[in-house]
Amino acid sequence: MSTVLKRFSLVGVAVTLLVTGCGTGPAKAGSAAIVGGQAIDLETVQDRTVTVLKKEPAAQQMQGQGKLDQVSRLVLADEITHRIADHAAQRENITVDETKVYDAVQEKGGPEEASKQSEQDATTIHRRQRDVLVMGELARRNLSTLEVVIDFFQVKDPKEAKEKAAEVAADSAKMARFVQEAPRTTGGQQASAANQKVRVTENPSLVHTMLWGVKPGTVVAFPADEQQSSWMVALVKERNTVSPTPGEDDLAERIDPRLLAAFGLRIAQYLAADLPIEVNPRYGVWDPTDATVVAVDGEKAGFVGVASTKNKS
Repeated sequence: MSTVLKRFSLVGVAVTLLVTGCGTGPAKAGSAAIVGGQAIDLETVQDRTVTVLKKEPAAQQMQGQGKLDQVSRLVLADEITHRIADHAAQRENITVDETKVYDAVQEKGGPEEASKQSEQDATTIHRRQRDVLVMGELARRNLSTLEVVIDFFQVKDPKEAKEKAAEVAADSAKMARFVQEAPRTTGGQQASAANQKVRVTENPSLVHTMLWGVKPGTVVAFPADEQQSSWMVALVKERNTVSPTPGEDDLAERIDPRLLAAFGLRIAQYLAADLPIEVNPRYGVWDPTDATVVAVDGEKAGFVGVASTKNKS
């Protein structure tokens, strides 16, 4: 009984903190965020956060450590990502077979089992699986045919990468100088190039990055490897549809499903690039690099910004 009482006391504290959180919200009162003019209600995020606290010991531990805000940000990020996926599905006329949604959840043990150790619950897991299938279809449609043309350079320091990306966003003419000045790799190769054509099939390590999630004229900075030993700064100049290389017809079936979904998310972000995302300051800010919500700009996993062209005098 003491365990039950403790758990529900945590929930009570959660409700109090969520309702009394500081900061002013987006333009529409009572919103946790606004995506493309459509509000995500505060109540929705609050209720889902309470549900997560009830079912997840890890979330209860985070609450006990004063990290409730991290749980609610995960929930809000899921709500935002759902709207991005839904918008992309509408734009691309993607219809999901509900039998596949049901079967996928059942294969994981049913709604309650499938939603364990996540911000999902038995009432949201089918929606999440539906979004995953949408992203998978988006990935399949673009995996072998999408090409981006970029100017890029690599640096080792994430702070330097973000600062130089911001400089390029403020004045795209600076990109040429940064490309020329980029340090060489340990193997002596130039870690930079202009007008580089990039495809996932030829650069699989970049499959999950923001290169595929932005419109031409956008500057991005992100870790170039899992160890974050190198960072890439890129100005996306073109986005083209090309013919698949022979032998790539079944590529989508051979790639890790998680990577396929990650690539599909980037395609969805591109399709939703014109949807403004405004997060209530009590939760933080939207970070497109990791498709999540972080407390402040300084915690973003990378940089995304539209490049400006300054007139020469």
